[in-house]
Amino acid sequence: MEYLSKFPLRLRELMEEKEWKSEEVSEKLGIAGSAVRAWLRGEKLPSLKNIVLLADLFACPLDFLVGRRENFEEVAAHPLPAFYGRLREIMNERSVNRYALTSSGTVNDSRVTRWAKGESPSLPSLCVLADYLNISLDYLVGRTDY
Repeated sequence: MEYLSKFPLRLRELMEEKEWKSEEVSEKLGIAGSAVRAWLRGEKLPSLKNIVLLADLFACPLDFLVGRRENFEEVAAHPLPAFYGRLREIMNERSVNRYALTSSGTVNDSRVTRWAKGESPSLPSLCVLADYLNISLDYLVGRTDY
């Protein structure tokens, strides 16, 4: 998942296009400025909640923001479903059961159990799932229907 290393560059490019500084982005997202600066330095990755807020702020696909895809296409924000319910929906669509998902080495069963209990996945876990299921991050989290 070396494409995740593109995230700080993409975020910086999007901020420069809007002529926003990290303080403005943090204010718009309602988070600490130190978090945005850590993302820009590549020290940390945002949570699912924050990466979606960023994508909504810039009206861009999650896949573009994290470097999984090169083309920018405007995406309108809408409320997200609960992650585990969405994952189960997609697994049913793709005829992938929990055993197949966990035995493939994609994710371990304890992680899936935590998601079932309401914990949000990390950005790297989302990317691994999207790669395994051959779908976009936006589709995986319910931001788009494709």
